[in-house]
Amino acid sequence: MKARGRVLRGAKKQQGFAAIEMIVVLILVISALGIGAQAMFDHADNMAAQTTADHQKIISDAAAAYIKDNYAAVVAAAGPTTPATITTTMLKNTGYLETSVADLNSFGQAYRVLAIEPTPNKLQTLVVTTGGETISETSIRRIAKQVGARGGYVSNVDTARVEGSFGGWGVPLASYGVSPGAGHLATALFFDDGALTNDYLYRNSVAGHPEVNRMNTSIDMGGNNLNNTGTVNATTANITGNAAVAGNATVGGTIKGQTADITGETYTGGWFRTRGDSGWYNEKWVGGWYMSDPTWVRSYANKNVYTAGEMRGGKLTSEGRTEVGEYLQLNGVATEGAGCSPNGLVGRNAAGLTLSCQSGVWKGGGATLGVNWSRTHSPGMGWIPLDCPDGYVMTGITAPMEDWKIIRCRQLN
Repeated sequence: MKARGRVLRGAKKQQGFAAIEMIVVLILVISALGIGAQAMFDHADNMAAQTTADHQKIISDAAAAYIKDNYAAVVAAAGPTTPATITTTMLKNTGYLETSVADLNSFGQAYRVLAIEPTPNKLQTLVVTTGGETISETSIRRIAKQVGARGGYVSNVDTARVEGSFGGWGVPLASYGVSPGAGHLATALFFDDGALTNDYLYRNSVAGHPEVNRMNTSIDMGGNNLNNTGTVNATTANITGNAAVAGNATVGGTIKGQTADITGETYTGGWFRTRGDSGWYNEKWVGGWYMSDPTWVRSYANKNVYTAGEMRGGKLTSEGRTEVGEYLQLNGVATEGAGCSPNGLVGRNAAGLTLSCQSGVWKGGGATLGVNWSRTHSPGMGWIPLDCPDGYVMTGITAPMEDWKIIRCRQLN
């Protein structure tokens, strides 16, 4: 009996474990079914969105073809704020839309093609849906993206505007006189002289339509960069920060700035001009040239001026000594005895003899002798200096005896 009891208790434990395992399996199966169902729903939503987007593109393409072929008539009917209206019935009756194409999209919304002419001969056209079901915010954004760059939607955030997919464009609905409400779709068609364009920027060129690569308003980069550009052609560049140029900079006009710090050489084909009491300054040796008045070019910090070549000028004035390391050549030729001014001038005659201006007359460096003068020192006269009077020069001396001397002098003229 005891053995049988133990068997029964073991069987009950095994049944308990089996029940727990069954519950875990059921939870996993239910979770998998939920995930699978969600995936199926998402796939169905994507398929519905793609179908709606394809249908919208068919209507938009038909409208674009109709407007291109009937441009003059549409322009005549359109105004700046009063649109010309084109319906799917008109597109079918004129052969631009197959009769088999449904007039309503998958959500029962009808299409209206509205064209306005804000500027002469330029149409802005909006294909917008009205009526039917209100498409959820998630679905209208998905459909607009699948339409492409021209696709748009009316968001429940702002029902007065149509927003382009990815924020590529946006227009107020009041311009077209329509208010479909949130959850509706739109397509933008823009025409310039009958050619289809778009008011958003194309990444690639379109043959014959350079305007699709042209901005019609300013771009606000929000502090972001423009990277990997080639040549930037602009009229004006306003830079509030720094500009780094790794290569050369060619400027056809005037360069203005606060300070120019050049690490290499500076060349100019014209004048090097400074304004104010300034000039050229050597930062290393604290010297240079400057002007502080209209007359003199001055050496900064009273530096010396040296050249192994030649210095020329109309006049050379020395406020101290003048030292000549070799010869002093006088090219000023004067005539001895001629008048001169001022006193102290130095010149030469034709033969090269040095002349000086003395008392207003050019005179040679040697003096001429005048009258003779002599004096005898005889014995008993005591000591008397052997010299000549002022204005005389000694020309000789005779000493017949030790205490008897005769000196001879001659007056200087």
